[in-house]
Amino acid sequence: MKLSVLSLLSALALLPSALPAQQSPAAAPAPAVRSLPFSPGLQLGDTLYVSGHLGITSVSTGAAPVDPEQEATLVLASVEKTLKDAGMSMDDLVYVEIYCTDLSLYATFNKVYAAKFHTPYPARDFIGVKELLFGNHFEVMGIAVRQAAGKKKLSGAATP
Repeated sequence: MKLSVLSLLSALALLPSALPAQQSPAAAPAPAVRSLPFSPGLQLGDTLYVSGHLGITSVSTGAAPVDPEQEATLVLASVEKTLKDAGMSMDDLVYVEIYCTDLSLYATFNKVYAAKFHTPYPARDFIGVKELLFGNHFEVMGIAVRQAAGKKKLSGAATP
């Protein structure tokens, strides 16, 4: 549950970073969460560690939309904003973890996910969980590497 609380906070972090340090948050948290030990993404060198994001309709309530496809769109837009704030794109993601409360939504999420990326897609896990904060169906986190888009290569055998 502690990880899910951090995930909500990552969804609340909407302001760009002004810290040029070697290790810096990818985005500054909203005023209500600045004092908490949390970053929506943490950049270390060319690597950005993206905390869990939720697809919420309102930062004040954390409410998930009723439509899972809309929620998937919102959660990926939140991740994309964190990447953009760090000067990266979705194609710089090399690893993605998706937590989902209903595995029957796998195809719904994939439809939205596939539209956000180009091949080769990031390595990825899709993990079923009992629940997420505020009734959300999806939580997404990942690892991005600056300029990975042009350097990624497929490894291993493809499975059907």
